[in-house]
Amino acid sequence: MKARYFLGAAFVLGTLSLCTSCDNYFDEKYMDNGDPQKSVVTTIEYTLTSDDYKTIADNKTNRRFAADLDSVGQTDLNVPALALVGEKRCFNDIATADQYVPAFIYSKYPQFDPGSTCNITYLVDEGQPAYLERFNQTIQYELKSKDYKNLYGDDTNYLTPANESQVTLFLPMVEDDYLCGVKYNYAEAVGAPVTTKEVLYLYRDGVVWEVYSSTDVDVHILPASANGQALKWLQNTYPYAVADQVVVLMTYDSKTKLYVATEYVFDGTTWNATTGIVEETMSFMLGQGWAANLSTYYKQAVAGEGNLGKIQLFHYDLEDGISYIWRFDNLYGMRGSAYVGGPHYGEGWFVTPKIKLKNATEPVLLFDHALNYGPLDETREQQVTVWVSTDFVDDARSATWTQLPWNKWNGTTGVPDANSWTYYSSGAMDLSQWKNQTIYIGFRYKTEAGQTCPTWEVKNILVEEHVAEEQLDN
Repeated sequence: MKARYFLGAAFVLGTLSLCTSCDNYFDEKYMDNGDPQKSVVTTIEYTLTSDDYKTIADNKTNRRFAADLDSVGQTDLNVPALALVGEKRCFNDIATADQYVPAFIYSKYPQFDPGSTCNITYLVDEGQPAYLERFNQTIQYELKSKDYKNLYGDDTNYLTPANESQVTLFLPMVEDDYLCGVKYNYAEAVGAPVTTKEVLYLYRDGVVWEVYSSTDVDVHILPASANGQALKWLQNTYPYAVADQVVVLMTYDSKTKLYVATEYVFDGTTWNATTGIVEETMSFMLGQGWAANLSTYYKQAVAGEGNLGKIQLFHYDLEDGISYIWRFDNLYGMRGSAYVGGPHYGEGWFVTPKIKLKNATEPVLLFDHALNYGPLDETREQQVTVWVSTDFVDDARSATWTQLPWNKWNGTTGVPDANSWTYYSSGAMDLSQWKNQTIYIGFRYKTEAGQTCPTWEVKNILVEEHVAEEQLDN
């Protein structure tokens, strides 16, 4: 059974902390607690470069592992899939990061001790959206000279609005729900300039061909005149596009004799092709060897790390006399306070990097935190809060946030006592409403004029699959 541990330190309610938050309190705390002990746990944040994928594919250990997988499974899939990692500079559904990154980390960081964590950010080819598979099976029919002759009885070789619907007379018999791109010469009127036109048709109910339409997404065959200029064509065709609007464009591949469908999404400014290549982050733990922790979505000890990872800090409406609220301390983690020679007011956030809850079932947030010198009533619950956003970009106030409720024990709030440096567990804070989404977690400290200013310290931040309490000791 899985046992949860936090970066080499027991995650136990009521553990005393050797921490500090404001310079004016440091001497008092240092005198009371003695020399602080430094954590030996190290967390590395690393993003694979383009060259790293080639290094991973060429790694001898990885190549032997891929060959062994093929031998045991009696397949010939794993060796070429690993080679593809080096060629396409991304992982795929056969050669995955959890299989082949450990050997790379070992060769890159041979000096690290057991207990270390390495958060690796990488690219993976997840393929095109599944619904495009249908469009990628679309055949093409191009009207032939004999088709025009059968229609007109002479040498006229184009259709007009008056007889365009008769194009279905020439389409082949196919299975129900089949798609066909029909290509033909077209003129707006008899004697008018002739152009080439392509229209997508659907064979419905095993009875009739009809022009394809959908209420879910706009689908177009890209005109030949716009080949290589899909983005420009989209801009001209959709001048009033709105954010998150989706359009599918299809182009014919003469080699495969099928159409290739590409999804485009408007981000509010430009159209972007959905390549299927996405960025993911995975945590790897060093025990007897490096191994992927597939149930961990984000892990940042903060204290003892030497850095705050990819956490971002934001400060707003600071009263004269203070220039920040949050700051990082290698010994004590993230420290938030508006007290400098006296209480002040202001708002400060620290925000985690993006956390992908792909394939999550019951994700939860846990962390250790301490609160001192704050109000003794419920005001402190309003001063220190935790939030989740799915649209955070680069400014905390510009994002949409949902506040997480504090857990309660014995009828009391999960916010720590306001008058001690004792660290408390946040308890498992439910994130299940965001499973299969990408989220950011924000820790907000906010005080108003006339309020007592607490000092809030946060460390051992973890987002993982929930582990039932009865499993923890197994």
